[in-house]
Amino acid sequence: MILPGRYEFVTADREVMEVLAGQIRALLPGSAGWKTFDAGQTFEIPANSRFTVESDVVSDYCCSYLAESIHRQGVDNPGT
Repeated sequence: MILPGRYEFVTADREVMEVLAGQIRALLPGSAGWKTFDAGQTFEIPANSRFTVESDVVSDYCCSYLAESIHRQGVDNPGT
C-alpha cells in the first residue's frame, strides 16, 4: 500500500512492480520524465538502481524481487 506522497527507493535486485489499485507515477532509472501506471499495469526496475514513485491517491502494489543469478543444476555446480 502506498499513501499519497513521494517516495524514493533503492534496490539491489531487479524488481517488477504491479499496480493493483489506484495510480502510481514513477521516475525510472535512465528516464527523463515521469511515467504513469494504472491498476493492472507493471513496470520493471533494474538491479542496483534508485527510483522515485509518487501518488495522489491511496494505491496498492505488489513488488517482486528477481535475483540476477540463477543456479542451474549440474551446470554451475557439476555433480549436483
